[in-house]
Amino acid sequence: MTTTLKKIKDVHQAYFYVGANIAIVSTYQASVQGYLDQGYNVDQAKALIKRAVQLADEARQVSDSIQPKFLAGAVGPYGAYLADGSEYRGDYKLSDKAYREFHHDRLAVLIAEDCDLLAIETMPNYQEIKAILELLKELPEIPIWVTCTLKDAKTLSDGTPFKQVQALLEANPQVIAYGANCIAPELVTSFLKQVQPTAQKDLVIYPNSGASYSPEVKEWDAAPHSQQTFQTYTKQWHKQGAKWIGGCCCTSEPEVRAIVSSLN
Repeated sequence: MTTTLKKIKDVHQAYFYVGANIAIVSTYQASVQGYLDQGYNVDQAKALIKRAVQLADEARQVSDSIQPKFLAGAVGPYGAYLADGSEYRGDYKLSDKAYREFHHDRLAVLIAEDCDLLAIETMPNYQEIKAILELLKELPEIPIWVTCTLKDAKTLSDGTPFKQVQALLEANPQVIAYGANCIAPELVTSFLKQVQPTAQKDLVIYPNSGASYSPEVKEWDAAPHSQQTFQTYTKQWHKQGAKWIGGCCCTSEPEVRAIVSSLN
């Protein structure tokens, strides 16, 4: 366990070193229910989520960069708990109460541990997004961003028009930014063209490398040359309104370095 914790901290430090100014805490798939399924109890599950925040904060403290650095507590969708690729399909349906119960404890821990903001990320399901926003009204106030997976440039993974999602997020006072993550880089430009003209809040984009995920074997077929892709497109995405830009699955320090160098 000690070696694993050191690796998590080292990864955060590596991203800060190449110029990242937000660390996404490693809690995307760390739901309390997921830990319970693995034999942990509730207190142990909450302690593990708390430790993830602490590791990111320790990395932030030792980073020698003078730029401000922030911690975003990662909140993945129910589909990530299912571990069957449904975070890219959104083809699951729970009651609003069930969504709130699933997300409550993780959100409460992340807020209590003083994350600077929450990353409600890789969201494929409109009803789940609504339920999380309702739940957050009951918890101590914290800024959030919401990023979604997409079926195409105009459509959430579950088939909801993204304009409908955008209207919901624009109207919510806790949402300070929104957009898409873990989509192919080739989809970003078309997506931004759709949302930028009516966006009043900051837009967030952090695509994957262009790789494809196989839920059967739970592996990515890593796309080549993703560093060059980010070097090529970052300025274009920024001109199209993306204020927050990063990388998701199958990206690492070289892609972040490419983003930073493109914008400096």
